[in-house]
Amino acid sequence: DKATLGALLQRIAACGIAVVLVEHDMKLVMAISQHVVVLDTGRRIAEGAPAEIVRDPLVLAAYLGTAGSKLRSRQTALLPSARQLVDVASLSAGYGSVSVLRDVSLAICQGEMVAILGANGAGKTTLMRAMSGLLRPIGGTVRLLGKSIEAQAADKIVHAGLLLVPEGRQVFPELDVIDNLRLGAFAKPDTDQDWQIAAMLQRFPKLNERRHQRAGLLSGGEQQMLAIARGLMGKPVVLMLDEPSLGLAPALVEALFDLLAELRDEGLTILLVDQMAALALSVADRGYVLQSGAIVHAGDAEKLRSNPAIAAAYLESR
Repeated sequence: DKATLGALLQRIAACGIAVVLVEHDMKLVMAISQHVVVLDTGRRIAEGAPAEIVRDPLVLAAYLGTAGSKLRSRQTALLPSARQLVDVASLSAGYGSVSVLRDVSLAICQGEMVAILGANGAGKTTLMRAMSGLLRPIGGTVRLLGKSIEAQAADKIVHAGLLLVPEGRQVFPELDVIDNLRLGAFAKPDTDQDWQIAAMLQRFPKLNERRHQRAGLLSGGEQQMLAIARGLMGKPVVLMLDEPSLGLAPALVEALFDLLAELRDEGLTILLVDQMAALALSVADRGYVLQSGAIVHAGDAEKLRSNPAIAAAYLESR
């Protein structure tokens, strides 16, 4: 469908009509454009031919998050014999007749921080939705603690311990901070919620200051902290974070990733999806790179940080 659309746009341009395309699919952009303008937070950072754009350092920094990313090294070592908690094998998923994921396989061991990297439209959110039960896979298996969960309903998967903090935070805007936290513990009714809430408010001081305020009135950064705290209230076996840095100011992003490093060092097992590759790799132990719905690279975070193929996967350069 994209190839057909690209050919149509080129035919329109060939008729003498100027076409201005706003698009996040870089493969399509680079294939059909003669001139590219790149915007970042409302500011033009680059302009030129596609071949020039994919080498521009400002564009690479904007897409990969390379500017000023500090390395958040582990303070506690991973156990070499850590058991495997999640096993995804040959997972395929899509929407209607549109296939998005193709034979994706990955593994997550206890205590690991694993990053899923890739450009917009690569299939990262679809992978998270398929694993969490919000989207029924077309094929393949998802196993948590050795048990297949790919056919289970989303609420059953949460009870089993695989918990998603979704893209866009999705807090309950009319409920206050405390009630949002209480809802996060619905799968663990036998726990001491008051003690857990007190622990969350201590970990997130800004939420403590606004504990009786409606969640819809919090800032973007505060809502993201609330979404993560709500997820932690469920005592997950594996916490999945989908684009936690989305829409946050740079200073808030750095604080967020410092928090993720802290949770990692405390032994929490995390699957992280984030558009900013360098930031994700600054805190991850391992990573997988998705491109057009398939895993094209995988390995230790240190090796992926220095791999030029990561930029190619994001900008669809060849």
